[in-house]
Amino acid sequence: MGADDRPVHRPEPAFRPVAAVVLSFLLAGGLGLMIGSVTPVPSLHWPEFGNPFRDDPFAVADPAGGDWLDRSAPTRVDIDRIGVHAPLAPLGLDYRGDFEVPRMWRPHEAGWFEPGPAPGEFGPAVLMGHVDTERSGPAVFFAVRRLEEGDAIEVTREDGLIVSYEVTAVESFPKRRLPYEDVFGVEPEPVLRLITCGGEFDRRTGDYTENVVVFAEYAGHRRATGKDLDRPLNGRDAFAD
Repeated sequence: MGADDRPVHRPEPAFRPVAAVVLSFLLAGGLGLMIGSVTPVPSLHWPEFGNPFRDDPFAVADPAGGDWLDRSAPTRVDIDRIGVHAPLAPLGLDYRGDFEVPRMWRPHEAGWFEPGPAPGEFGPAVLMGHVDTERSGPAVFFAVRRLEEGDAIEVTREDGLIVSYEVTAVESFPKRRLPYEDVFGVEPEPVLRLITCGGEFDRRTGDYTENVVVFAEYAGHRRATGKDLDRPLNGRDAFAD
């Protein structure tokens, strides 16, 4: 790989604090996501944790002092083993300070947690997607629970680089027992987390009982070719029964 393919930099001292806000989101029912339910997704506020984007309580320096890619927004995620070729939409906080969730009417689309690291940056980049929806049935992350150690995940970025990751583990956690330090804590290199729902669907609460988390480690990056850019994306009904 030539020097032109490596726009790297020394990371800024502050790490974007993904842990507290995503934990709050999950405990509030977020990637509970109420998937497959007609129950509205509850709003997320900050009564317990404060707003980490204002208070920055988890800001830390890069412990490895490594050189990683410059920040660039991801545009798609490709997981060949389970047939996922999905567009990515940025997710953040709305004007009320509530957490945005992937759009239910676009079940083929996943979301990137924009206030956190971008793929290729130091720390855990977080992608979230529905496991299913009432209208579509299976959705973009329906099959991520089937991923195995060594499976490849590729994330294409706006700058034309493709960041590669290798799955290291797939685990399920009860929603209120998510070990957020293991999932979202500081890492000495770029890592990726895929998050969706799992377990049983509780019709009484309109929610799934668990979260499925895919852990993946950085495996390199390359410049996208014309063949890469011509790969079709999943359509709206790609995962429907």
